[in-house]
Amino acid sequence: MHMTNNLLSAYEATLESSPTYMRFRGMPACATLGANESMMLYSCFSAIDVAAGELFYEAGGVSDHTVRLIMDGRVSVAAPTDDLYIELQAGDTFGLFSFLDEERVHSATLRAVSDVTLLTLNREYFNVITLEDPAMGNLLLRFMFRLLSQMSLKLDTEYAAMHRYVTARRM
Repeated sequence: MHMTNNLLSAYEATLESSPTYMRFRGMPACATLGANESMMLYSCFSAIDVAAGELFYEAGGVSDHTVRLIMDGRVSVAAPTDDLYIELQAGDTFGLFSFLDEERVHSATLRAVSDVTLLTLNREYFNVITLEDPAMGNLLLRFMFRLLSQMSLKLDTEYAAMHRYVTARRM
């Protein structure tokens, strides 16, 4: 047990020196997690760097069933008509709906505006984790639910702000 605690402490110290891990820990979806839960979740994701201008996927394209968490950089989200909807930034997530719904196609085109650092989790790997370690799979599901809840809250807040703006203009 003592050896396990030492290894866990060493792993934690290594992670805490990682800016990507510290950004992950700072995400609102991680706010209620303990250090061990955060480390376990983080270890399920792959960190990748993407160059500015690189295309992630196009609207209508078949999904690779990967959820992506932006740790650094900016990503543009465009409608099928190439109109820019928004830019995503550090702390934002994309690909979550097609990760959860295996039959869903992408609804927008996403491209790196700047160099981007992502944490990614593919559905196939998630399925393996869930089968081999149901407790870890459950933790991942709760994390995904928190991400969905945050996305919903953000949309509700934006809708309320637009509604106030529109109704104020009518008066």
